Amino acid sequence: MSRLVDLVKLARLDYLIRHQATGNPDELAERLDISRSTLFELIAYLKEEMNAPIVYNRDRLSYIYSYLPKFYLGFEPVDTFDSDSINKKEKGSKDLD
Repeated sequence: MSRLVDLVKLARLDYLIRHQATGNPDELAERLDISRSTLFELIAYLKEEMNAPIVYNRDRLSYIYSYLPKFYLGFEPVDTFDSDSINKKEKGSKDLD
């Protein structure tokens, strides 16, 4: 996918898929405020590049996950903060300049 992915739309898509509430492709594209072709590009990218187990369920008329994956988009705090090791890394990277 050549464009930057809108992270808000991606999170919304994940939410709708998890709840099996996407509707058909036209409805989903409208919900995400994107074109139908952009929707298909996004889903193809998620499936091919990110290995997302997305399938379309014709009975539910919704995209679903074939198994429930863990998808996390954000930052998590680390248990410890070692400022000395960060400073050493920064000094090392400055030496390369």
